[in-house]
Amino acid sequence: MAEIRVGVKVSDDRQSVTVEIGSTAGSSHPVGLDLNQLTKLIQLLGQARSRMVEGSQKLPLDGKTVETVIEPPWYVQVASIDGSLLAFDHPAYGPLAFAIPREDVVRIVRTLNEHLALPAAHSDKPS
Repeated sequence: MAEIRVGVKVSDDRQSVTVEIGSTAGSSHPVGLDLNQLTKLIQLLGQARSRMVEGSQKLPLDGKTVETVIEPPWYVQVASIDGSLLAFDHPAYGPLAFAIPREDVVRIVRTLNEHLALPAAHSDKPS
């Protein structure tokens, strides 16, 4: 597969973005997108990635570095799968939701209860 060059520039007024993708050996053509178009592109790329990893082994996240979002808008409800639905609005990817099976909800609640049993930290934000 050829090496690619990717460029992304947000306009000064933050109302649009210019995306440019091309091979390192050839030319590329910039495309201007508004927020809705960019969100749709991110969703389509996410769906493509999902299809690519379908059937692959899911590796645990323990000990891995992950992008952390502080205080995203979130919502939780009992799900029809005998579990819970957790949704939040990620600033980079838009709204995301996870259906969490009951046995995983038990683990999450146990961990959060252990956290609440600790003395309150003085910091307002996680580090």
